[in-house]
Amino acid sequence: MEPGLAFTLCGLGICFLIPAFILGFINRSKTTRCTVTTVATVKDILAKNSGDSLSFYPLYEYEVNNVLYTNTGAYLSHHVHRRGKNQIRYNPDNPKKSYIPGYDTKVYKLLSIIFSVIGMIPILVCAIIFFAIN
Repeated sequence: MEPGLAFTLCGLGICFLIPAFILGFINRSKTTRCTVTTVATVKDILAKNSGDSLSFYPLYEYEVNNVLYTNTGAYLSHHVHRRGKNQIRYNPDNPKKSYIPGYDTKVYKLLSIIFSVIGMIPILVCAIIFFAIN
């Protein structure tokens, strides 16, 4: 196998694995730091049009120590979050940081898996070609 092809395939794979690890780190960081559960009210469902697809994300409010916080959940295509009361988790050291369990974490996990699979394909192709030649 030519070294240029091996570097290209492995480099392409690494370019997809890096965002997968970053998304996994962000997800783990949120879940380990945001430890306090409270009830939030989803006030609105906002839409983001990105060309040919439409994504929805919830706008929610919650109160911590008599301070009202507003935050948004993750974008999900073709999935509209429900309005009303929902449980969220927030960071007790920084109550502005919060997420909706099972909703936001689902997005990060799904994207991390997709980027990992796409990143592993060129690396596996490179390995298969290398072992087939030798």
